[in-house]
Amino acid sequence: MRIKNNIKCLVLSLMISSGVVNAQDFSLKQAQDYAVEHYYESVNAGLDVQKSKAKIWEIIALGLPQVNAVGGYRFAKDLEFNVLLPPGDPGFLAAFAADNITQGKIEATQLIFDGSYIVGLQASKKYLEFSQVGKEKTDNDVRANVASSYYLVLISDENISVLDRSFENLEGSIKETKALVDQGFLDATELDQLELMKSDLESSLQSAKFTKEVAIKMLKLNMGIDFSLSVNLSDSLSGITEQIDLDVLLSKQFDQESNPDLKVLEIQRDLKKLDLKRYQAQRLPTIAGYYQAQTTAYQFDWDWLNNASWYDAQNVGLSISVPLVSSGKQGSIIKQARLELTKMENNLSYAQKAISIQYKNAQNNLNTKNENLQNTKRSLVLAQKIYDRTALKQKEGLASSFELSQMKSQVLQSQGKYIQALFDLLNAKADLDKLQKQ
Repeated sequence: MRIKNNIKCLVLSLMISSGVVNAQDFSLKQAQDYAVEHYYESVNAGLDVQKSKAKIWEIIALGLPQVNAVGGYRFAKDLEFNVLLPPGDPGFLAAFAADNITQGKIEATQLIFDGSYIVGLQASKKYLEFSQVGKEKTDNDVRANVASSYYLVLISDENISVLDRSFENLEGSIKETKALVDQGFLDATELDQLELMKSDLESSLQSAKFTKEVAIKMLKLNMGIDFSLSVNLSDSLSGITEQIDLDVLLSKQFDQESNPDLKVLEIQRDLKKLDLKRYQAQRLPTIAGYYQAQTTAYQFDWDWLNNASWYDAQNVGLSISVPLVSSGKQGSIIKQARLELTKMENNLSYAQKAISIQYKNAQNNLNTKNENLQNTKRSLVLAQKIYDRTALKQKEGLASSFELSQMKSQVLQSQGKYIQALFDLLNAKADLDKLQKQ
């Protein structure tokens, strides 16, 4: 019993060291969700959202009390004054002729009114919305890239399965043909033809396996997962295609509010409006309150402020800044901002029309790819029937291996076209999903 347990532990440790235990299963949605959390572009977009939140507080803080402490020391050697001093007032003399002057001051300011500040608050909140929509757009792009990579891995796997089945069938034909050649019923050329077909099939199989390896690496890259980890795809091609409801997708109307690209442009337009308001607000007065308290020490000989004469001062007040004449500068800046806003509105109007047409084209493309898939499926069925008939004739001596080779090539071409058509359909579906959040 102990030996069996030791063997189990050894096998488990070998599995862990080989990375089998590290393999993770991902459905398409799970792979997309993982990418949104780990792919660098999505991560950076999330950091931009956090940065925007911090920016809001930076703008808010400008309108809150600002307190600063200032300290200073100045040395002025051999100042001489010929003045009549009041008797017994050394401090009066120090204030005019001291070599060492030390000063400390506290300043507090409070913004009372600033039009630019008010607009800045609005702009900071709008910028947060812009970063959030940017994150949504980035995530949407990342999901589309993961979907395309996921489909490519499944397609590569399906291609390998098809070639494997063909290889097994061909090996069976070679075995049967060899027996007939050995018995003298067929010429050796028939066997050579099949061997040549086998060699070509082996090359195609190796190429398909290499394509799958590249596809898996691309999927890992788009997911933001480490290359050393094993990834298993739990969704199948048939399962994904069965979930595609063409009637719903083709009848659905384009909703501009759900398009991430248009959302970004709309917020950019709003930011241009706020930019114009900011320049207009700069023509308004700026009012601020302030308070200052300071103390100054005067000394002839500096000995760490001992025996110093200290003089305190406090003041409080308002400061008002009113722009009067800018010689047309501010008006020119406002005009430029208004023109930029008009340009942005034109871009948005064009984008709304262009993306609406793009959505309709994506629907048409999806329908076309589906029709092409159905055609290639029918062609594959016919090619397989022709091959089966030819294989039967070849066994009966009514068809040559060369004819069988041609029919097999035709089947493989039909299978390749079908797999490519399936991949095109899935990508067309991904392109349509990208234009409108599902």
